[in-house]
Amino acid sequence: MSFTGLLRPRRIVVLALAGALVALAAGPSPGASLPDSHTQPLADGCQRSDAMQLALATPEWTYVNRAQVLAARAAGDATAGNKTVVGTVLGMHPAGDDLYINHDYNDIDIDVAPDAAHADLAATGNGGHELGLEWEATHIPVWAWPQPGDGIRASGSWIWDCGHWGNGPADEDTGGVSELLPYDPEETAKDVASPGAIAGESTELHPLYEVATFRKDAADVIAGRASQVSKLDVWISGEGSPAFAEEECALKGIPPSAARAACSQSHDVGGDYSYTLDVGNATTGAIVTSYTFHDESKTIPQGFAVTQNPDGHTVTVSFSLPHDQLPQRFGVTVEAARTDAPAAVHHVVTVNQLAIRYSLDGSTEPSQNPFANGPEQTPDPGEWVLYAAANGHWTQLHGVDLQTGAPIADIAVPTGGITLTMPAAFDYYLPQNVAPTFYLSGRECDIPFMDCMREQFGAPGFGADTPFHEAGFNDHPGRIRSGEGGVTLSDGSQTLSPDVSLRGKPNENDSDYTCVGGCYIVTVTSS
Repeated sequence: MSFTGLLRPRRIVVLALAGALVALAAGPSPGASLPDSHTQPLADGCQRSDAMQLALATPEWTYVNRAQVLAARAAGDATAGNKTVVGTVLGMHPAGDDLYINHDYNDIDIDVAPDAAHADLAATGNGGHELGLEWEATHIPVWAWPQPGDGIRASGSWIWDCGHWGNGPADEDTGGVSELLPYDPEETAKDVASPGAIAGESTELHPLYEVATFRKDAADVIAGRASQVSKLDVWISGEGSPAFAEEECALKGIPPSAARAACSQSHDVGGDYSYTLDVGNATTGAIVTSYTFHDESKTIPQGFAVTQNPDGHTVTVSFSLPHDQLPQRFGVTVEAARTDAPAAVHHVVTVNQLAIRYSLDGSTEPSQNPFANGPEQTPDPGEWVLYAAANGHWTQLHGVDLQTGAPIADIAVPTGGITLTMPAAFDYYLPQNVAPTFYLSGRECDIPFMDCMREQFGAPGFGADTPFHEAGFNDHPGRIRSGEGGVTLSDGSQTLSPDVSLRGKPNENDSDYTCVGGCYIVTVTSS
């Protein structure tokens, strides 16, 4: 939500990628009815009350088909409530904000178009039949973050997002009071009288425990040669975040206020995993492969193998994870190519300078939060976190405290500012005729108890040293983007800044209207 002793059954995962992602594993039957966003969330435990969610009296997430999940758990199926989606990534970004009382850090948000076998995971209220995937950013390293256009297999808790059910935060007839009451009687009554009057809750996989990404436009040096490759990044982790504890407690009838202490945040991810990469039949060279276990792993897989298949054009990646280690983490990158695959092109994308022009704090830069405008300086003004990507290669520009930076000499900065010199560089390969792209997402750090200055993989959870920050909302530095992806770069240097929102219409993608010309300017060089 935006702040605004039984062994598990064996898990078999089989994927192929040949231009488009093809699922070979059994999945839900195509054409099955979609979960009804107007009535089923209420039966599964959503209560449509912002006030009750803020008071931790009602869950923000509940399992879809709660009664069936309970029955399956009672029958010994510890995996009940988990689902897997296979599809194509439509969008990916770090969240602009999240509800501080049940998040340690902000989520990453991934929008997926499910393939036909998994289409019934998206409820009737999911816009465009998309399925959202969410996981706190500190539980998935940036090398495993996808980009739009990638093929994906992801697994996690299949839940209702109980925090979004209507058409907006303001009720038309009650001045915003109805959304604070149980079951939001005004908007729910409208929907009962005229089904479809409101969107209803959407389904998500949240939190995740498996993200397997088949990279589009992949290239690398393999067997001593820079060439086009088929590339798979797999990240599996049982670290579920407070969201998982809240979902598990909701299943048992335990209120969210007790979730952190009463229910586990850890998935059991033990089982057998298998993925298939397709290098195609366009060339006749021998197939070569390589793989890398990532340093963030703390679990040693059993029986890891990359095997060429008799069909002559695919390789299978297989391994097992044990059930007796909680929580566990494992990450691997696998590449496969033919020895005569098309040559690749070496690219270097450098962020030469990032100049923050407006801190979005202070009396001259009013907040655009829903309650009041005015200075937000209690006690640490001007803190941001930024993430950059070049063709799906992500990095974090570490948290920026604008009060410690020198003023920017050639840019008007009403409340102080900072210039970051050479904050990031990307050195990678692309297939021929694929242009480099650049994406940058900025977030302010003003939500209580959300310490995004420490928001990196492996960061500690909520504790006594977590700063309060201010009792406000995140304003919006904005994003450098084109549609859902990055802007296309040409050779040489380019200066970029986010678009600016209209007054009264803030959104995460644009700089707030108070940032004339954009809250920041970034200079990027591609060569």
